[in-house]
Amino acid sequence: MQIQVFMGNASDGKTSKLQEIQDRLEWMGESHPIIQAGAYGGNGLLQILEVRAAAGQREILVDECNPQQILSVLEWQACTEENPDFVDLVIHLARQD
Repeated sequence: MQIQVFMGNASDGKTSKLQEIQDRLEWMGESHPIIQAGAYGGNGLLQILEVRAAAGQREILVDECNPQQILSVLEWQACTEENPDFVDLVIHLARQD
């Protein structure tokens, strides 16, 4: 599993980076809606990530993550290192301002 975190101010284009990834995936014929992290608590975000991964989504885009959510995702990554279901999973997180 790879985790990529985009940090900075909204004006620096971090959300645009997620949109660019989403556009690339759509061009490849894959639909990946951006998860709005503000709608989930730490555990809720992990649950939706697990659901998407179990459904076969290999790249997951998450916007407006708070520091605790990012930490939770990184801890989850460490706990799933040996799980072959997550080896090729890539999660892109954009931190909220």
